[in-house]
Amino acid sequence: MLTAHFTLTHWWIAATLSALALAAAAASLAPKTRGKLIAAASVVLATGLCTVLRGSGDGARQALQLFILGTLPLAVLRLVFAGYLRRQLALRRSGRPMEEMTGKQIAVFMAAFVAVVLCVAIL
Repeated sequence: MLTAHFTLTHWWIAATLSALALAAAAASLAPKTRGKLIAAASVVLATGLCTVLRGSGDGARQALQLFILGTLPLAVLRLVFAGYLRRQLALRRSGRPMEEMTGKQIAVFMAAFVAVVLCVAIL
């Protein structure tokens, strides 16, 4: 594991950066300012909940690792599928309905999700 030398402080820094990345990714998906604020605030509240529910010592370390494992892949996938999401948001802004996802698109998303989660877990 590449993070074997991380202290609890390092994990807190990584979790904070992961939460900020997810907040930015979630906010970028909302079309209006109010939605952007709600999306970002939801991530901040989830981070706060993780902070309150954390254990001490190894419990806190494991909680932070799981938090990062849950949030960072979503932020990375936002970048991976940026082109597709940009097209969908453009359709919505123009007043047309967004396209339905095909089975192949869902399969690609799931495969990418699993790959990103594995990469984050290994790192």
